[in-house]
Amino acid sequence: YIAHGAELIRLDAITFIWKEIGTTCASLPRTHRIVQLMRTVLDFVAPHVILITETNVPHSENISYFGDGSNEAQMVYNFSLPPLTLHTFHSGNAEVLSRWADSLILPSDRVTFFNFLASHDGIGLTPARGILSDSDIANIADRVTALGGYVSYKNNPDGGQTAYELNINYLDALGIPDQGEPVALVARRFLVAQAIMLALQGVPGIYFHSLFGSRGWPDGVQNTGRPRTINRQKPSRQQIELELADPGSLRNQVFRGYSNLLRQRSAHAAFHPNAEQQVVFCHESVFALWRQSKERNSVILCLHNVSNVIHDLRIPLPDDRKALTDILTGVKFSASQGLLKLKIQPYEVRWLVVDDV
Repeated sequence: YIAHGAELIRLDAITFIWKEIGTTCASLPRTHRIVQLMRTVLDFVAPHVILITETNVPHSENISYFGDGSNEAQMVYNFSLPPLTLHTFHSGNAEVLSRWADSLILPSDRVTFFNFLASHDGIGLTPARGILSDSDIANIADRVTALGGYVSYKNNPDGGQTAYELNINYLDALGIPDQGEPVALVARRFLVAQAIMLALQGVPGIYFHSLFGSRGWPDGVQNTGRPRTINRQKPSRQQIELELADPGSLRNQVFRGYSNLLRQRSAHAAFHPNAEQQVVFCHESVFALWRQSKERNSVILCLHNVSNVIHDLRIPLPDDRKALTDILTGVKFSASQGLLKLKIQPYEVRWLVVDDV
């Protein structure tokens, strides 16, 4: 692969590469030795190549694939992010997500998270265990079922079953059961979730169907008998282009909003994968964080309202900074005596760059 130009190598389900009778066969010491061997060889022959470990396991085990920050994967799939973000929007409360994000620590500046919300597979629940309560996880599963999705279970040694994966399109998973919603609201809420993923420290991974505002494909599940098919439709280019050309369509509104987020993200050094990150606890329904480039010449306050309610925010600013501009809309804000006061609208994103850095 590398000889043919590959620069990122994804180690799919590497957790289970080494088997030993009498163990769980998950993340055994020799599994880590295999990853270390790959990294050692690549550091000699192709140091530009990045290893990404895909390990759908509890968070503490997942981040063990960073090794000591120099000897295993340069990127680890941030598997806890999709279910925690889903819980955040279902509850309209960002406190659990904020506390978890505040606890994230990278072992070195040579590694970072591979952040994602959706993929060709489902939404894994195991990485949320120990962070969310069992009742929280059960509530998520019940809501996804009510939204037309599926819940996949794994068999336990005691004969019971545990919810393992949610099979649903991520945009659909954010919805409210039995409630018709305007396209603009659906798109707006979805884009807030994506903006959280894009704002977090790390490298974002964007699923095709998320970028183009796809809905679920239940007919595919009926055709294949596999729940994961619900998020694997292959639409025609003609159909996508037709919907993108319609300003009132969901695809158009999601794609335009997503494109703006990506343009602004790529233009500011504060969103570098290793730029500094500090979570701000300003309101229970707002996920907020500061991002600051290592050179400290790019500083952005990222605000995300995860509820359908207007909130008044009061945020202390460091160093008595006074002027900020929303890079997504161009709207300017002023602080007084080191305090920023503003109203954040339902499901609104504000990425505020500090003007006087």
